[in-house]
Amino acid sequence: MPDSLILLLTALSGVLLVGFSIPLARALGIVDKPGEIKIHTLPTPRFGGIGIVAALGLWGAMSGALSGWALLGLLIIAVTGGLDDRFSISPRLRLLAELGAGVVLGLHFWEQLGPIGVLLGVGLVPVMANAINLIDGMNGLASGNALVSSAGLALLLSHLGSSPTLALILLGGLLGFLVWNYPKAKTFMGDSGSLSIGYILAILLLQAANQGFVPFLAALTMVGFPLYDMASGIIRRARRGKPIFEGDRDHTYDRLDQIYLHNPTLTVAVVWVTTLLLVLLGWGVLQLALLPAFLLIAAALVVLFWGAYRLGSL
Repeated sequence: MPDSLILLLTALSGVLLVGFSIPLARALGIVDKPGEIKIHTLPTPRFGGIGIVAALGLWGAMSGALSGWALLGLLIIAVTGGLDDRFSISPRLRLLAELGAGVVLGLHFWEQLGPIGVLLGVGLVPVMANAINLIDGMNGLASGNALVSSAGLALLLSHLGSSPTLALILLGGLLGFLVWNYPKAKTFMGDSGSLSIGYILAILLLQAANQGFVPFLAALTMVGFPLYDMASGIIRRARRGKPIFEGDRDHTYDRLDQIYLHNPTLTVAVVWVTTLLLVLLGWGVLQLALLPAFLLIAAALVVLFWGAYRLGSL
């Protein structure tokens, strides 16, 4: 089946399945109510991620892009996120499940990467899952960011001679979700969505790692915005003596909106453009030897963290 057709079918399935998740969320009581650090003003269903996962799992399995250990890992992470959405499980239990999914993912890449694949899986799955979760603070922010990154990763993997199918499936699922979430949200993705998106991005990073260290750095740059925002948040909360994963409204995108833009829809668009610039930077990294690649990434980090400092996010 051509990748273009799989992309279209995943997007259409995403629209239908995310739409179905809205009455399901209401029936199960999975509704996000307005609160002190939340910007929405009406109770909103928060189970759209199940629709995304269903579309990804369906077309991933049918195309062969998701199989075996990788598909099992997605099931583990999606069920964990769904239980968290419904019952608010403990952070420790959620982390254990993420680590378990990371081990499972590493086993999927055992033939290509051996023990290094397991180490990367254990490191990348919790980091990517929580990074996506932490930037899910405005309509279309986490999903649009991941959409731009997945488009860049699809091109990168295709250029490297690796299959772009899973990246395109992720792109399609996110398009289907955005129909219901941006600019006005009829549903949120919840942890079932954000953790699963992070897991799929971790798979794509391991695909790139299988092509070499510089391709891995290039791919990591393309998914860099949520990692940068998470790092800024950890530094900020540590400096203020607060728990590092405690929620607040001082993320880089929050401060950008509060100080300059005063328009969440526009703020999200700016983050999308920033992600696009990081995708282009990743292409630049791919063209370089290891040392120049490191220097280019370091220069980009200086600019990003200077921006976070100026916005008051550090």
